Amino acid sequence: MKIAICQSEIKYLDFEYNIKYAQNAIYEAAQNNADCIVFPEMSFTGFSMDTCITSRYGNISVEMIKNYAQKSNITVGFGWVEMCEENLSKNHYSFITPNRSVILDYVKIHPFSYAKENLYFKGGTSLPNASLNNLNFQCMICYDLRFPELFRINVENIHAAFIPANWPDKRINHWNALLKARAIENQIYIIGVNCIGNQNGLTYSGESAVIAPDGSTVCCCKRKAGIYYADIDTANVIKARQNFPVLNDIRKELYKTL
Repeated sequence: MKIAICQSEIKYLDFEYNIKYAQNAIYEAAQNNADCIVFPEMSFTGFSMDTCITSRYGNISVEMIKNYAQKSNITVGFGWVEMCEENLSKNHYSFITPNRSVILDYVKIHPFSYAKENLYFKGGTSLPNASLNNLNFQCMICYDLRFPELFRINVENIHAAFIPANWPDKRINHWNALLKARAIENQIYIIGVNCIGNQNGLTYSGESAVIAPDGSTVCCCKRKAGIYYADIDTANVIKARQNFPVLNDIRKELYKTL
């Protein structure tokens, strides 16, 4: 399966610019025979806690991506914001196929309370999974990467996890280390999709990456905007688990008692 990673330079709260950029990227990825293209967290607005603005584009984003996915015959993963009850919002990431179906819709489980994100966003309560070209996958968003417990849920049935993010440069060493750790400890592919550039006083340095089940780097996007490609093979997940069956020794029932 061929994945296209769009490490975009998101223009802060400039939906028209960002969605046009995405449209061109989707077309380019389809022309290069990618099966799926993925964008960073809050793909077409950048990360903002001004949810009155970002949520305005939520449903619009979903409908426009349905059209682009259908027209270009490619699955698209993208982030958007939904306004919900009590003036809180939900930070979504969805995958839409060429037949306009939403095969996965994930809401970020861990709002980043250190930055007061929890005052604006309501944490999700489910961890859906989906299948695309025989690749069984899950999705977590940005700060979720710091919570290894999530990745062990249903891990025996998962080949890959996508991690869309707006992860700042000042903590990029954590990003690089955690992507690799999550891949090694769960023996799955980890696809990290970060943005690049400056938004609202923060600098983002990219370094999106695809890490294989053995911890090796399949693709590293470094610090330049663009579309990068990686081949994902589920046979490598099976092989890694057969050669070094660490998951067989997980003691879930014991952990609950400790």
